[in-house]
Amino acid sequence: MEASAHGISIGNWEEVGVRVAELRRRAGLSRKALAKQLDISLWTLEEVENGRKDAGPYADSITRVLGLPLKLKVTTVPSSEFAEAPSASDSFATRAREVVRPASGRELVLGSIALLVLIRFFTEVVPIVPRAGNVIDIPILTVLAIAAMARGRQALGNGYIAVALPAAVFFGICALSAMLNLSRVAPGPVLVFIYGFLSPLAVYAAVYRLWPPGNAISMSRLFVWLGVVQLAVVFTIDLPKFIVSGDPDVISGTFGTNQYQFVFFLLLFTGLIAGIFTAEPRRLAARAAPVLVLLALASILLAQYRALLVTTAVSLLLVAALLSKRRRGVISAAVVLISFVIALGYVTTHFPALHFGTTIATLAHKPGFYLSQRMEVARPVAHLYTDDPTFIPLGTGPGTFSSRGWQTFALARSTSRSNAVGPYVSALTGGHVYHTDVSDKYVLPQRGIVVQGSGQLRSPQFEYVSLLAEVGVFGFLMILAVYVLAAVRSVRQAATALSRATPGDPLPALLIASAVAFTALLQMGFLDNWLEVTRLTFVSWALLAVAQKELDSREGQ
Repeated sequence: MEASAHGISIGNWEEVGVRVAELRRRAGLSRKALAKQLDISLWTLEEVENGRKDAGPYADSITRVLGLPLKLKVTTVPSSEFAEAPSASDSFATRAREVVRPASGRELVLGSIALLVLIRFFTEVVPIVPRAGNVIDIPILTVLAIAAMARGRQALGNGYIAVALPAAVFFGICALSAMLNLSRVAPGPVLVFIYGFLSPLAVYAAVYRLWPPGNAISMSRLFVWLGVVQLAVVFTIDLPKFIVSGDPDVISGTFGTNQYQFVFFLLLFTGLIAGIFTAEPRRLAARAAPVLVLLALASILLAQYRALLVTTAVSLLLVAALLSKRRRGVISAAVVLISFVIALGYVTTHFPALHFGTTIATLAHKPGFYLSQRMEVARPVAHLYTDDPTFIPLGTGPGTFSSRGWQTFALARSTSRSNAVGPYVSALTGGHVYHTDVSDKYVLPQRGIVVQGSGQLRSPQFEYVSLLAEVGVFGFLMILAVYVLAAVRSVRQAATALSRATPGDPLPALLIASAVAFTALLQMGFLDNWLEVTRLTFVSWALLAVAQKELDSREGQ
């Protein structure tokens, strides 16, 4: 063992931390209260309690507040020499509670996120797993829920209560809307619709219960490595294909045939790296931040084919605004924004097939052109409401208009590369093509309209439109409330954490990534039914749950 300057061996840091945490709880103190009495930061106390920091420098204060023996300062102390040492059975139970179970919960959460991000690489790019693996979100949710329930009842914090209420009301609206439209709805689309919108909140609840506080760095490291994997795939596999084919859809990292999910993840990754550069300057990721950010933004531009250009710009401006609260953050914000300008200029010049030049010119001369074209998709809902005003409050029924619940069954025969579940749905329904009177009249006539070479602008897949049509104004407002509350909470907490953070604290970067995730999702809802895509929403809500659990632990909730 290597001895510290205060005589505590590195091998005993974890044991000392467990004991400090145990006696803090016995004293009825939150981490925030104890940190204040010790005159240290919450981050420092968290590091001590998790065995990653030498408690020796704080021994006098710890002894005074918690009653730990002074011996702690000058010698290696086995657990049996601490005051009020537990019995052998108590010690075993404590260790199982404090070490084994938290570790298993952490690994389960991290493994679930990694699977969600990586699975499509192995089902579509290097197809060694059947494409049925793309619906791995269902078994992941099941496992997380079972593991969380095995932990017993636990409070989920005030943050969950705020979003759970509108979510519960939304569920009631879905049930009522389905009952009022029994002749129009079908069980499969209804269930897929409800699952798409509400399962992410179940993930939040499960992850919050499973996550052991004090492990924010583990989540941060996972996202860094997953981001590096994306860049490695892009520049070794995707880019050569793109150069040969000129097809930007092949730029998708580990997200297979869906480059939009890939772009979303890289936006989250960029926010995280910028946060690490600002608050954790000693990490390797911080030293590599300028290169990682530049490569990530170049990959985003290569992949998105203009559709997410505004979302990318807004997300980066949000990151810059958050980072500007710290002196080093100003440098980080400058790096992010300059990298975006450099990447956009390079891609526009060297890859004219992506038509970024045309897009930029249109935005400069007609700033509202793309928004006006996208809002044309909302006209059919206005006609729907005019034709039958009874649809205004509760809609035509879940899965009846243009939601992902409707797409899953109505477009099961689509030959699109991204239609991973179509063959399985067709087999389940015996080849029956699902349709409704409202989708036949208001949705299908819009399919295939192309504007400036893109079908995305006039695509009838539009989250807010589908909600307004299928569950009416009330259902739309409830889901909007859920995501706006999550976004506002993430942004506020990120700003607060950055202003208070001590060097090396990983939580501010995670909160920045969470803020980017939810603000990007709200914007992506204008482009397609992205609030129902679990590969995006599960990751976002799991990230928020981890950040919230870490914050609540520090605040003593």
